[in-house]
Amino acid sequence: MSDIVRKVREQGQAAFARLGLPTTRLETWKYTDVKRAMAPFLEYLDAAPAQPAALDGPTIEALSIADLDAYRLILVDGRMVAEASDLPEGVRAESLAALLAEHPEQGIEPLGMEEDAPLFNGFVALNAAYAQDGVGICIGDNIKLDKPLYILHISSGAVAHICHGIHVGEQSEATVIEHYAGLEDASGFTNVVSQVRLMQAGHLRHIRLQQESGKQTHIGRVSVHQHRDSQYHSHSIALGASLSRVDIVTSLAEVGAACSLNGLYLTTGRQHADHHTVIEHKAPYCSSREMYRGVMDGRSRAVFNGRVVVGEGAIKTDSAQTNANLLLSATAEVDTKPELEIYNDDVKCAHGATIGQLDVNQLFYLQSRGLSEDEAKQLLTFAFADEVLVSIDLPAVRRHIEHAAFSKLPHGADISEVLA
Repeated sequence: MSDIVRKVREQGQAAFARLGLPTTRLETWKYTDVKRAMAPFLEYLDAAPAQPAALDGPTIEALSIADLDAYRLILVDGRMVAEASDLPEGVRAESLAALLAEHPEQGIEPLGMEEDAPLFNGFVALNAAYAQDGVGICIGDNIKLDKPLYILHISSGAVAHICHGIHVGEQSEATVIEHYAGLEDASGFTNVVSQVRLMQAGHLRHIRLQQESGKQTHIGRVSVHQHRDSQYHSHSIALGASLSRVDIVTSLAEVGAACSLNGLYLTTGRQHADHHTVIEHKAPYCSSREMYRGVMDGRSRAVFNGRVVVGEGAIKTDSAQTNANLLLSATAEVDTKPELEIYNDDVKCAHGATIGQLDVNQLFYLQSRGLSEDEAKQLLTFAFADEVLVSIDLPAVRRHIEHAAFSKLPHGADISEVLA
């Protein structure tokens, strides 16, 4: 291990020793208690497997998004499987482990910590200290990828610390899909940090799909830094894991930058899904849009906290944020808190949140047109969630999410039959 890598690792270990795992005494973790979920993994946090589980081609294909035409990068238990990956010209993608060993000055950039960054916590420090692998993606200037980059991570039940770095060059355009899947009944812990940098007029569509086993614990963070006139479009979908938490922090650092954050969380049983977002408007003439929707059934619980910060010099800011939640049972819960923090007057900002149940009048109308009660519930739930999914312009991805999401709900008929 080089001196520069050792220093970063030691900084991460020291920060984790000081901070520990987040507790409910912290305002940003008030509704998410990780103590019980993390108990089985505490003695293994720094002892992740050196080699990934051996998975055959059919197993990988079964967990992949079907019919998706994309460049693929495969990770198993936090380790990149190079022979299962392919890339286009003009794009460099290397294993983080290889970068740390061969070019440590490049590899440590995604691992770098900013302890004063919004939502920084012990899991981020843990990632810097022990991340074994990940993908470093560098897209050169003036490149428009003809197909998405599809990063599939499969968990077989191990502890996996993963760190991704995504660099989009000037005037370049790309779609990156991060898909987290797991073997059935695999009980593991995934801790992933993705660092994104968009150069001038760079454009990134970023789809993050968490679909791990119901016994999994998933903690994720996406940090985005945007330069002049860049555009970042995020779709964060949480369907799996027993407990999941995803933080997205976006910095609109230069004039004309724009972002849109879209999210969907669907929980059943005793699942717990937490989403925290921070959008920092640091420069003039920037815009942001945010729409998160949640569907909760059973005794599940969801948390949403979205904060928009408009700095003193960020004149002509245009920002809007909404969070809507649908409770399908009397025992489901959601805690939502949209926030605006504004330090100048020359802005246009709005936010709002709603919590409700299916409309009985709409249910009656659909049943009067020949649908059963279960089919009517399924259709209305689909329409509610599809407000988020409609903006995903990859049909294979959208179909995969729709099938995975609505097959979890106890409303009988498959949505494809209802819509036929």
